[in-house]
Amino acid sequence: MPGSSRSAKITLIFDGDDTLWRTMPLYTQAKRRFFDCMEKLGFGRTEVENSFESRDAKNVDRWGFTVERFRRSMVETLEEFLRAKDEIARPRLVERVSHIAGAVSRNKTRQMPGARAVLRLLDGKYRMVLLTKGEYALQEKRVLESGFSGLFESVFIVELKDRATFERVCADLSLDLKSTWSVGDSLRSDIKPALAAGLGAFWIPQTTWSYETTTAGQHRRLVRLNAITDLPRALTRAEQLP
Repeated sequence: MPGSSRSAKITLIFDGDDTLWRTMPLYTQAKRRFFDCMEKLGFGRTEVENSFESRDAKNVDRWGFTVERFRRSMVETLEEFLRAKDEIARPRLVERVSHIAGAVSRNKTRQMPGARAVLRLLDGKYRMVLLTKGEYALQEKRVLESGFSGLFESVFIVELKDRATFERVCADLSLDLKSTWSVGDSLRSDIKPALAAGLGAFWIPQTTWSYETTTAGQHRRLVRLNAITDLPRALTRAEQLP
């Protein structure tokens, strides 16, 4: 890749999901269909939603950031509510719910508005790396569908983003922490671990799910942007930071 020949002062480590391409709408649509299904079965929508969201966040520890976790959370929620009525989940109903969950991997994502233009503008001026989280096959599919892979000198697909992940990526690429910035939407996965590792962070808030919810706090090298299109101007200011 051409990264070794670039004389960029700053390295940007981009997140993928809901930073460069939209994935949350796929999950939101699937959840809406599931809640509609449960409502037709006679269950309260709010109760189902609260139960599912709690279960889905807890299931991360066991199933990680996978479509299988998402599917199991739906099926387990279905089974929980049916048990309360002394009923069992019929195979055909489980199959229907599983199909609803699987839509998040079957459907294509869309680029975030302005993402392509920003990446092309920054290409050659900065070293750019993609660090995306989730199950490998699905993330690989999304990277290819995005059409962005050729703009990055390296692409990393990981199961979890934490401080050690950012430290490992920086070590692998011999990056200077003080001139390396994470760009992402998730405080829990993209921003706080990067700051803990000594990087700077550009935070582009998006609607997210309960697992990712946390508070930003204060940090000298944390910059909040309204959209990815604000990044080029913010980078000009970041270059002046000590």
